[in-house]
Amino acid sequence: MNRLLFIALFLAFRGLPDASAGPLRAGADVTDITPLPSHYPISTAGSMSATFLDGTEERIQCRTLMLGDEKTLVSFTLVDSCLIPRELADSAKRIASEKTGIPADNFTIAATHTHTAPTATPAFQSNPSVSYQIYLAGRIADSIAAAFARLEPAEAGWAVGENREQVFNRRWFVTEPYSNPFGEMTDEVRMNPGYNQGDGKVSKPAGPVDPAIPLLAVRSSQDDKKPIGLLANYALHYVGSPPRTADGKAQLSGDYFDRFAKVMAERVAPGRKDYVAILSNGTSGDINNVNFAGPAPEKKYEPGEKMLEVAKSVADSAYAAFAKIEYRTDFPVVIAARELELGVRKPDATDLALAHQILSSPEQLINGNLKPVEAIYARETLQLREYPDTVPVRLQAYRLGDLCILTTPCETFVEIGLELKQLSPFGATMVIELANGYNGYLPTPQQHGWGGYETWRAKSSYLEVDASLKMIAAFKELLGDLAGK
Repeated sequence: MNRLLFIALFLAFRGLPDASAGPLRAGADVTDITPLPSHYPISTAGSMSATFLDGTEERIQCRTLMLGDEKTLVSFTLVDSCLIPRELADSAKRIASEKTGIPADNFTIAATHTHTAPTATPAFQSNPSVSYQIYLAGRIADSIAAAFARLEPAEAGWAVGENREQVFNRRWFVTEPYSNPFGEMTDEVRMNPGYNQGDGKVSKPAGPVDPAIPLLAVRSSQDDKKPIGLLANYALHYVGSPPRTADGKAQLSGDYFDRFAKVMAERVAPGRKDYVAILSNGTSGDINNVNFAGPAPEKKYEPGEKMLEVAKSVADSAYAAFAKIEYRTDFPVVIAARELELGVRKPDATDLALAHQILSSPEQLINGNLKPVEAIYARETLQLREYPDTVPVRLQAYRLGDLCILTTPCETFVEIGLELKQLSPFGATMVIELANGYNGYLPTPQQHGWGGYETWRAKSSYLEVDASLKMIAAFKELLGDLAGK
């Protein structure tokens, strides 16, 4: 081969990963995932006890944003669900891949973590309806396929807003250690300790907060510049206290995530029904909306009022940043992923003997539910005995222009998200939690040492103590992969 021709071919090939693969395209969708009449009565997640609904007047949704070029298309689907198991997410991805031809690995499916949605994976005493799980997987796939069908030439941009008013660390140091459900007086930190009444029982929060609101926006690249959709991210747990019917019955609800989507859509594209705003949950495993530093608020909220108030506040901050976005059509899309095997904190013989002892008393069962927290965790102990020694954990990393998006399948502590943002070499980074599966809480080793609810061994917290360190190391590699492409 001619030497000059060889060099030219080599340089051309070497440049392919960074070369433009055609114009950017984007599409978005909202799909209803409210249970069908045949699904009722249906279990709802978010409580340590099993609860059921016979119906609902409020609808719940999943929302999808897809973007990319002729070479790579990716999508982000946020589901009004507390937790989504890996098997359900993988099933939805397989169906969506068959419908679109896009590799299943290019999809992110995440739960918002609303506590007022049908149970999708076993959690404490709540168990899912298999028929609803199958229905939900199909509806998620439908949403991805609908976003694909709506792809159009687009341009994209990102910005970062900030809202410090709505985020508070819910874990506080206590002045005297207290008992965990396993009878050990070792916990130095307590979740939701109550408002500070000056009694000296708590001292200070056990971690930081992340007030950032990174957001990705896409619009048509045609002359009309029609807005298509946006994906925002905020590190705040659910707000709760959803609307009720006139006779006081509980309702399904997408919580403040759903309210944000509707408020933001009306501000960006008033009167338009095809615009899709999405709010994903950031690293909020130890964050909620309650300021325990002061006395209890005097205002009494009506059901649904608080979640709308929070949504409007976050939307105000997001919209201020959104208004400053500069859009580009050259918006390269790159994806990288890692599959980790992480250890499970399984109970030993002593733990199992104590669990059997606690559950041997018939008084532990009240109206079909285990009530004392010790009994609930004894049941969790027996169930974790059946877990494998290790579990697979899926991590994703996206480069979208100069914006980076990372995903974790855990309720991730905020300081982990902050560290990942510090490690990222990109202009902005968002971390979406509870994505592509559910592997419980993800505290740091230090937070494990301090104890508290989020560390108590259960289906909600079972990964090895060093899991966060191994995830961060893997994300470092993924960030390096993205930076080199």
